[in-house]
Amino acid sequence: MGTTSVKVEIFGQTYTINGDAPPEYILRLADYINRKMNEISSNVSNTNPTQIAILAALNITDEFFQLQKIKSGSESVIEEKTKLLISMLDEGLIGDIVSASNKV
Repeated sequence: MGTTSVKVEIFGQTYTINGDAPPEYILRLADYINRKMNEISSNVSNTNPTQIAILAALNITDEFFQLQKIKSGSESVIEEKTKLLISMLDEGLIGDIVSASNKV
């Protein structure tokens, strides 16, 4: 895929974004940032656009870290269950469980 050039508006400013991603994706990213900045702007008074951009970046980074933490926790649960299943297979317990349920 070639480089695309997309004009976006973020917090009242127009930017030209060049990237390898599809234009729709770039527009979604810009829209998300714009919404975050507007949300922060409506909750904080007497701040300039740079401060709002920094606060938006911090909020988005926090969201990212929280999602990473959730993902990591999910992976740990999956890993533990996988180890348990492997252990049960090694001990022949799963075969016994499957055989018992087929008899019912």
